[in-house]
Amino acid sequence: MSVTLARQLIDARANQLTPIVFTERIQQIGAQLGAHVRIRDEAWLREHRMGGLLAIGSGSAQPARLAELWWGPEDGPAEGSVALVGKGVTFDSGGLSLKGTAAMVGMHTDMAGAATVLAAMSAFAASDGPGLDVHAVLPIAENLPGPTAVRPGDVVETCAGIGVEVVDTDFEGRIMMADALAHACRRRPRAVIDIATLTYQSIVALGPEIGAIIGRDPGLRAEVEGAGRDAKESWWPLPWAAQYRDQLRSSAPGATLRNHPGTDTGRALTAALFLGEFVPTDVPWVHLDIAGPAVRGSGADAHATGFGVLTMAELLRRFARR
Repeated sequence: MSVTLARQLIDARANQLTPIVFTERIQQIGAQLGAHVRIRDEAWLREHRMGGLLAIGSGSAQPARLAELWWGPEDGPAEGSVALVGKGVTFDSGGLSLKGTAAMVGMHTDMAGAATVLAAMSAFAASDGPGLDVHAVLPIAENLPGPTAVRPGDVVETCAGIGVEVVDTDFEGRIMMADALAHACRRRPRAVIDIATLTYQSIVALGPEIGAIIGRDPGLRAEVEGAGRDAKESWWPLPWAAQYRDQLRSSAPGATLRNHPGTDTGRALTAALFLGEFVPTDVPWVHLDIAGPAVRGSGADAHATGFGVLTMAELLRRFARR
């Protein structure tokens, strides 16, 4: 049932699952799971300086949102929770760095990471009952080229206080995820797992049926691999390539990082390096790139698989057993 839930959400078209509709579904599902749910609006995002998420949603008439779900204390996620972060781009046109027509069709599936987190929480609750403090952070927006859209070259400030130069507005997911990861880490989680349809180059490296695992923490990487084997989902680790970190440095005023490495190679690795800048080095963290296996087929014929739901649910079970 949980895999079916993920498929239904991912296969919904962009006019059927807008950011507002998606957050309404998250509220409904969260209530069914007995989770606390908070939907953070644009005023809250501005107050908490989430300039990355706001920038990506700025070209759409649909407002950006940050959805939080957790099991634990009512007043907020507990320190030491397991944090799950899922990319929720309900449609990705590329923004002002506009995709071609063929590449744009099927981009309603770019919220697969957020749907996978939500469905994994459902699967875990159905089999084990909550029994574990879990904090899900889901940044949700449409990436459209409206009159107020973020421009290539603009500098945005993330909630971590790190300025980011937006070299390419089609590299939007990592900017949204940066704010979500930094926010999740405020509660000093015991582990952070993020999941996203982030880079085409993960497909180049591993093909369309294998998910990529990248992260600094070898123990957590091994846990994900083991959970994937038990769930019968295929994952493969890619290296934590710190030697490429300089590709992310920006010389723009007010910016430390840029969202584009300036090269056509290694982009799955530099995407993970970018995300890692927003996770403290003493927090176990792993990034899962499901750009390939989240869907089967392409364009108008793309259909969601629900890949990743069973692995993440099994991973939560492993944490709960400790």
